[in-house]
Amino acid sequence: MRLTHHQHFPGIPSASGLAYHDGHYYVVGDDATKLFILNADLTPAEQIPLPNADQKQTRIPKPVKNDWESLSTIVINNQTALLALGSGSLSPHRNAALLYFPGTGHIEIKDLSNFYKQIGDNIELNIEAATEIGEHLLIGNRGHLGRPENLLVRCEKQDIWNSPVKTHTTQLILPKEPAFSGISGLAWHPEKDWLYFTTSTEETASTYDDGKIGESRIGIIKNATNALQQPTVSPDEWFLLEKIHPVFKGQKIESICLRELNDGLEITLVADNDDGGSHLFRLAAE
Repeated sequence: MRLTHHQHFPGIPSASGLAYHDGHYYVVGDDATKLFILNADLTPAEQIPLPNADQKQTRIPKPVKNDWESLSTIVINNQTALLALGSGSLSPHRNAALLYFPGTGHIEIKDLSNFYKQIGDNIELNIEAATEIGEHLLIGNRGHLGRPENLLVRCEKQDIWNSPVKTHTTQLILPKEPAFSGISGLAWHPEKDWLYFTTSTEETASTYDDGKIGESRIGIIKNATNALQQPTVSPDEWFLLEKIHPVFKGQKIESICLRELNDGLEITLVADNDDGGSHLFRLAAE
């Protein structure tokens, strides 16, 4: 992998979810009041006010934020939508899904309380990642120092607010160094059937508190559809980002998306270092 471009966005707060669709990047922040849309060249295109968010604010206070931690494209009733998921780490504020339909501009919030109750009986909810994988939805649940388990939950349908939903959970087993790294982003490449994911280290022993930022990595799981049917899975490839380029040192990577170019696959990452702005990185997958 090779870094080709990086750019800071002081006007996009707390980026935690990133997706690419039809020539545009979509960025959502865990406490932002808007959905941000960028052109393919990363110039600002549009800002979509989020439902129930006070537009006089740029950031929602932590105790009541929806905590949108992931963003993915899905297909609902033959329409492409952008889906953001609340982390589920604090009920009821974070038990929600955000749907935005770029074709019509329609935006709405769905209640995920029943779905989160269904899967939360067995895990401590801290949903940080999601991606469409075929006709299914794959969710990444992040662990922490107090409970160091990263889980991949495959949902047999994408409209998870219409519960019950059949699910299968696979534990993501990462190399022992560092001591613990938590999943932060997911992106599936359908032609290769490769699952790309990001992780980061953070010194926190809960799903609610923030901690000191450490290292971020990219992992790849090949033959992902079959691998996710197993009880455990490990990355086939595993990259420390600051070894790719020193600009990644101290960056907390929150999300990942893929874009096919004429000369190959481009990987885009977004970082939120709790300073009020966001940073995007582009890499060539060599």
